[in-house]
Amino acid sequence: MRELRVKLQFSAVDLRDVGTLAEDGRGVWFEYDEAFRVAGLEISPLRLPLSGPGLVAHAVKPGVPIPGVFNDARPEGWGLKLLHRSFQATGRAVSSVSPLEELAFLGDRTMGALVFEPSTGPTGAIDDTVELAVLAAHAQRVFDDKVQTVLPQLVLAGGPSGGARPKALVGLRADGGAGVRYGEGELPEGWEAWLVKFPTSSDDADVGRREVAWMAMARAAGIDVPVTQVLALEGVGDAFAVRRFDRPGGGRRVHMLSAAGALNVDFRTTSADYEQLMRATHVVCGGDQSQVLDVFRLATFNVAAVNEDDHLKNFAYLVGADGSWRLAPAFDLTYAPRPYGERWTTVAGVGRGVTREHLLALAGQVGLKPAAARRALDQVATATADVRAHLRDAGCCGPVSLAAAEAVEAATARLGGRAS
Repeated sequence: MRELRVKLQFSAVDLRDVGTLAEDGRGVWFEYDEAFRVAGLEISPLRLPLSGPGLVAHAVKPGVPIPGVFNDARPEGWGLKLLHRSFQATGRAVSSVSPLEELAFLGDRTMGALVFEPSTGPTGAIDDTVELAVLAAHAQRVFDDKVQTVLPQLVLAGGPSGGARPKALVGLRADGGAGVRYGEGELPEGWEAWLVKFPTSSDDADVGRREVAWMAMARAAGIDVPVTQVLALEGVGDAFAVRRFDRPGGGRRVHMLSAAGALNVDFRTTSADYEQLMRATHVVCGGDQSQVLDVFRLATFNVAAVNEDDHLKNFAYLVGADGSWRLAPAFDLTYAPRPYGERWTTVAGVGRGVTREHLLALAGQVGLKPAAARRALDQVATATADVRAHLRDAGCCGPVSLAAAEAVEAATARLGGRAS
């Protein structure tokens, strides 16, 4: 039987015991500490509520080997690849590593605010001994399976992350000065936590700048998005960097729960509709219809901006020490067409060729006021009709960006907007 103590670390002086997560090779269980249950702060309101039974047996299923809220804390994609390389370096077969061992490897070096004890992974201060361009070039080689030994700095910086693309969690100076620090850990005063996505060898030259353009376009559409920038990495290309919203500064951490984690589903195989997502948002955010309207605005933007990679892991909720839930700022917004134009999350049951009528039908399904829905839809269409200006401002002029502009203009036209 393997057991992990689960805690919430909102800051260095606010560390709360949550409960115990256990596995024995046949099943997985979780139990809240009674003191945490009485305190009333939910970490997963839909699928692991405080009001549930004392000892909860998790129904293990593909893609969700442990309860969704803890599965969120596990790395996936890129981060999991780095963790598995670390285990392989010690002679462990990847198939023998359990989800709880992965969480123990991370310990307190997790995204969000959940931390796990005992910790078995690397320890020590965050690192600053490798140039970011060197780390990015090494990440490219790891991503392409051209190197077996992974730099310790990359494991520290990329191990907690998710998503398919190579990336690193870094600290950058708030004043824009030189210097980079890698990995999860408390940053010195004057530093901020950022996530940097490295370009791969198969990406076009605009990929990082194009994501900056999409985030600027989303901001113009009235969507809450984090601060972003482009980092020029010598010999690698332009990397997209985004200020982390789970690290607001001053050593504070925020608990983060993806929509997939909230619903306890595997985002890779689960078919979802924005109606389901908006109803979940209504419950998680305490009945706040303004948060539901924010999801509608985001759905509209994803349709107009041809971001078809809108699976349930790309939506999240945040809760701080006060226990108040809210929708997280939007992330992973870029030009992302999928085969046959079928998006991950459907709109009123429609997966391709979504129109204004489909979106207004969606708004009606979840009780949004028609006037508010139309205003949001029109604001989004106005912003995306300006796609060529956003691409130009970001310095994007390659063939993929030109194709993206044409696709966005066509999608915007279906929403009643006109290209400028």
